[in-house]
Amino acid sequence: MASKFWQDFNNILETVVPGYSLVESVVDNYIRDTASPIPGSILYCSLFGAEHTGIYIGDGQIVELQGKLSNNSGAIRVTNKEGFISGTNAITIYVACRGDGSNPIGSDVVAQRAKEAIGQKKNYHLLKNNCHMFTSGCITGNFNNSDNLFIDLKNTIRRNYGEFNWRAWS
Repeated sequence: MASKFWQDFNNILETVVPGYSLVESVVDNYIRDTASPIPGSILYCSLFGAEHTGIYIGDGQIVELQGKLSNNSGAIRVTNKEGFISGTNAITIYVACRGDGSNPIGSDVVAQRAKEAIGQKKNYHLLKNNCHMFTSGCITGNFNNSDNLFIDLKNTIRRNYGEFNWRAWS
């Protein structure tokens, strides 16, 4: 429970303190243990005060729901590290890891669900049909879920894998 408090506290600081994300990223990349994702790992990066999430499927490939706010169109696509953070202020991609360690969470079932969704078109909406809902669907198999906020996705991760933390992708 204490780690959840610190994760949530950290999220608040990231939102309200200018430059906090950059400092946090430096600490995460050079001081804390890092992690390498495995197929089915859950990933996130900061996105101008919000978060972007996706699923690692191996060989440097990430499946994400990429949406466009201008016309509410979205597509589930394969990208790489550079593409995942493209157009964001992110410099670090984080990997969900078990407990307070650096052992990545991952599942072949989660990776397979992500692969099967590649190429699907979505009616993207920032709050009603977004990347967190897609990522949660890959975890649970229920793509018609209500995990439209990052905190909802984190709760789904906890329900399915127990306590976890985020580590910078090494």
